[in-house]
Amino acid sequence: MNITDAVSCMCDLAKGEAEQFDIIASNSHSEGLSVFQGQVQNTEISDSVGLGLRVIKDGRPGYAHTERLTKEAIAQTIRDAVCHTQWTEPVNIKLPSPAKIPEGNPNYNPALEKLSLAELKDFCIELEKETFARSKEIVNIPYLGADLNREISIVANSNGLFYTDRDNSVSVGAGAVAIRDGISKLGNFVKSSRDWNEISMKEIADRAATYATELFGAKKIEGGKIPVVFSERIAGRFMNMYASPFIAESMQKGTSRLADKEGLKIASDKFSLWSDPNSENFCNKVYFDSEGSLTRRVEVVKNGVFNEALYNLETAAKAGRSSTGNAARGFGSKMGTTFWNMFVPAGEASTAELLKMFPKCLLVVRLEGGSGCSAVSGELSIGAHGFWCENGVVQHPVDGVTLSGNFFDIIQNVVGVGNEYYDRFSGIKVPALAISELAVSC
Repeated sequence: MNITDAVSCMCDLAKGEAEQFDIIASNSHSEGLSVFQGQVQNTEISDSVGLGLRVIKDGRPGYAHTERLTKEAIAQTIRDAVCHTQWTEPVNIKLPSPAKIPEGNPNYNPALEKLSLAELKDFCIELEKETFARSKEIVNIPYLGADLNREISIVANSNGLFYTDRDNSVSVGAGAVAIRDGISKLGNFVKSSRDWNEISMKEIADRAATYATELFGAKKIEGGKIPVVFSERIAGRFMNMYASPFIAESMQKGTSRLADKEGLKIASDKFSLWSDPNSENFCNKVYFDSEGSLTRRVEVVKNGVFNEALYNLETAAKAGRSSTGNAARGFGSKMGTTFWNMFVPAGEASTAELLKMFPKCLLVVRLEGGSGCSAVSGELSIGAHGFWCENGVVQHPVDGVTLSGNFFDIIQNVVGVGNEYYDRFSGIKVPALAISELAVSC
């Protein structure tokens, strides 16, 4: 049976087995290829399908999932979920009833279904040539490929709720190695969209080549506490590493320093942070979460004040709150919570104008690793690359430095927010952030 029929079957069989139940189901398909030295290196086609069930019996939740869409497998999954309720703690939640959601599939472009692997192959082979042509210093392109992805996801529950979402996208990327004076550098760039016409060969080749060569000629700088500007290229990654402290579950488990701080000032007046699922700023829209709750903009941090944490039904019940519509779950996992479209509202200055705020500063355009970063404590210790700037003018590249500090201090030291976003298609949009000081060691 197909995924829709399987969900309907599970709904029918689960009735009467528990007071409440909800289902998260998905069927995804991806196909892609990689190119090396003018030839297709490999191709890959993969499919994933499954149903995840949460039942609530005697107030206790139980989880189970199956990747087999047969009546027998579905019935066994229900029995497994009910069995597991004997081991869990009670939760006081009421699953949502059906509500009106916008019609259509804003995350799906039927025209993309016409795109073939053969077209992607031809594009990638030509892209490799174009990238090599950008610079004589490019000696190798070890990473170059394209992927097509599509997915159908369904949320259903015992109240008759049955929501379906479809999405698809295409991604093409290249990673180029350049050598100058015996020193090698790697530059990567990936472009994603659900409109093939937006995938520009010139843009990918230009950026991959630029990122591969931009840090040649790096010079040492004097370490210490200095102003730092996180470029829009990496500001989103930086913020995402520290997303979990804003989630209620982390606060309730004692793994967030923000526990009991809702309503208090935790950051600079210039800093705000939203979960913005339906904004026109994003290509991807999220109308309902993994529990079927309707989503909304959550202004998590507003002008420096920790305004509201992100909740699902279970964590909201523990806190005596309502869900913010941020429940997230794959069919094989338990319920969690996430940002739907992480967004830092733009300031008034361009990145170039932020650099002029300081007589001297470090513009960071790359981060390395992340093993020295902890969302629990907020500690930051990470390798960085970028450019030394004086009076807003780039002087020379800088590499091999380490940034050290604490996330909760950094957001208090935000003195400027840029107005440029790096990736139109990304679900994380954070402009450049100017930090008054951060420890930099060389």
